[in-house]
Amino acid sequence: MVDLDWLTERLCEVLRWHMAKPDRASDPLAPDVPFAGERVWSIFLALNAARTGSGFGPNPITHPEIDAWSRLYREPVWPFELDIIRALDGAFLKASLQKSGQADAPEVNLRPFSLDVFDAVFGA
Repeated sequence: MVDLDWLTERLCEVLRWHMAKPDRASDPLAPDVPFAGERVWSIFLALNAARTGSGFGPNPITHPEIDAWSRLYREPVWPFELDIIRALDGAFLKASLQKSGQADAPEVNLRPFSLDVFDAVFGA
């Protein structure tokens, strides 16, 4: 049995290495994708190749995109694979932010939303 936490972290390490050193893909020191993760790695690469973006950087891979890939290729994406793909996507987005010079993601306002604020902003 494969430890899914280990596999997820290992695949994220491989991704981070390749993003940090894109010109050294054939380097003998490049980390290998574990055999148990080859399928989910190839699914992530296919989804990543079709990734959309905006003026603010790459967009996350959405559940509908994963579902569409699964239906088009008639390959089920198992729940544990979905979890790994989401982790890889998070690692990709974080590494992309760091490459663009932003150390952290933009700050998110965590104040609770109220209808008074909505009325004030949108004049409803």
